[in-house]
Amino acid sequence: MERLVVIANPVASQFTGGSHRVVMSTLSKTHNVEALWPATPGEATDVTRRAVEEDDVRVVVAMGGDGMVHHVAQGLVGAKASLGVIPVGTTNVVARLLGMPSRPARAARVIGRAHSPSTIGVATMTLQRGTTGTTHHAMFSCGVGLDAQVVIEADSDPYRKYRFGSIHYARTAFGVGLRDYPKRQPNLEITAGDRTATGTTVVVQFRDVYTFFGRMPITLGDEKPDPMTALVLGRLKRRRIPRIAWNSLTKRNLRDVEDIDVWEGVESIDIDADPPVAAQADGESLGMADSAQIRWTPDALNVIGASVL
Repeated sequence: MERLVVIANPVASQFTGGSHRVVMSTLSKTHNVEALWPATPGEATDVTRRAVEEDDVRVVVAMGGDGMVHHVAQGLVGAKASLGVIPVGTTNVVARLLGMPSRPARAARVIGRAHSPSTIGVATMTLQRGTTGTTHHAMFSCGVGLDAQVVIEADSDPYRKYRFGSIHYARTAFGVGLRDYPKRQPNLEITAGDRTATGTTVVVQFRDVYTFFGRMPITLGDEKPDPMTALVLGRLKRRRIPRIAWNSLTKRNLRDVEDIDVWEGVESIDIDADPPVAAQADGESLGMADSAQIRWTPDALNVIGASVL
């Protein structure tokens, strides 16, 4: 039988020892299964990379929330092995985008029965801070500025993050928007092809929805991203926040809001920041960056059991 590795996060909000045992038992009927328990997010990426260096490992399953999926995926982009997702987090955005069942046992059965993977693209972020460069791959969201600051603030209260999920993110977003960002002067120089702008925030959409608010999908442009759509925010004034929120959640045109540009048909976008700006991918904080390049990388990741996306 083919080898399959399960990388689990035991502190995910819906993880239980019983669900892990059921998942392992289910997958062992069709695969030679091994369980790994990384201690940190970075270690999850490292153990994934080491696992796929072995030729007989065909699938690596992330059992956790979107954070675990994100970090396991970093080790699988460009590899032959496929990503499987067992959702036991708070919002489980990736699992829903992939059409995976919400119950771990059912998700395990889907993965066990799947015969061939699907291939999807990712948004690749290359960040520079001083002399240090890093590369990150996003599966459902990425950006610099306001949305990344929301991630930092939300992560500072882990209890509310795990307990209230998307409600906590939404409340944090309003808090950051009302309290901090109206004071920000545009500090970003943004270029995509022949389009240029200055602003405080860049949000990039590359799936049908952009979200790290769980079941609160947001669309940035009029059309499905092909391959990416970028929202560029200039100055954020308090009086515009209710309209931005309303237009976003009701899928109305954000171009109608003053100081917002929506660029469609973007393949790559370059951002220079002075002072440095916060960056995020898949709701994971990537720290501060002096510059960022976000580019679409097609056919970058194999996923197993996916029915949509």
